[in-house]
Amino acid sequence: MTKPSFGIIVGRFQVHELHDGHMELFRQVRSRHNRVVVFIGVSGARGTKHNPLDFETRKKMVQAKFPDFTVLPIADVMTDEAWSENLDAKIREVAAYGDVVLYGGRDSFVPHYHGNFKPVELALDPQTMKVKGEDIRSKLTNQVMESADFRAGAIYAAMNQFPRVVTTVDVVIWHRTFTPLNKPRTAATRETREFLLGRKAGEPGWRFIGGHAEPKHSTFEEDARAEAMEEAGLDLGRLKYIGSAIVPDWRYEEEDDKIKTLVFAGESMTLAARAGDDIDEIGWFDEGKLVPGLFVPTHHPLLEIVQTYFGLVQGAKNADTVTA
Repeated sequence: MTKPSFGIIVGRFQVHELHDGHMELFRQVRSRHNRVVVFIGVSGARGTKHNPLDFETRKKMVQAKFPDFTVLPIADVMTDEAWSENLDAKIREVAAYGDVVLYGGRDSFVPHYHGNFKPVELALDPQTMKVKGEDIRSKLTNQVMESADFRAGAIYAAMNQFPRVVTTVDVVIWHRTFTPLNKPRTAATRETREFLLGRKAGEPGWRFIGGHAEPKHSTFEEDARAEAMEEAGLDLGRLKYIGSAIVPDWRYEEEDDKIKTLVFAGESMTLAARAGDDIDEIGWFDEGKLVPGLFVPTHHPLLEIVQTYFGLVQGAKNADTVTA
């Protein structure tokens, strides 16, 4: 009895259709073996720019052209060694009896593979192998197609996303002020605080300075300082984290996705702030005026954090101190 011969292909195939390089590789492997097994890499991050397609979508794409191929997932793991061991185990599950040849190109999984099978590099047309999935995905970025399949694909991708947290930062910028007390023969002053608020065009209420956290910043404190500079022109020094909250943004009322903000407080040594970015107007407000009616509804949870941290109750000045 002749032992079966297995050709093993490993790839990610994150493209909308198999390109010429894929097709040539698959045809050559099929011509050499009576069984072909394709392992498709599966990332823990789905629906991203580098991993837009799930396993089932890519499996159907391969089997539409090569229905006789066995297509299986191989999960990404933290180390190349663990991934290689996992791949070897899966190969032996489907090819416990028979000859096994593992195929890969120079720019494929081969540099990361440290298993027991020696990958074979086929002599493929160098022009077809120059095509990269990243380049194909980039070209598709702005191509909107008029078809029901295209719209169905967009809906499928959106519906199969994990619920996301949209992370933002808000900065409570405050300034210490000293108001003289009208007492004869005394230089006593009352210490109070003023808070900087911004208003966007078309909004009836005020808001704290803030915006989206960005991957280019290594910490949320950097995000907060950047927002203070962009929206208020203030270079803040030390910031203190004072709380977090879900922002009841009307755009996400019916979505599973939600905005969650981290709130920081920072003292400004100057009142010389200026409106910038998407803030149309800024103003300093005495702590006694920080009441819900002053703010846009989305910032009411932030106001509660500020009132608690600074000892304000419904905007009352119960935290004032008198200095002589």
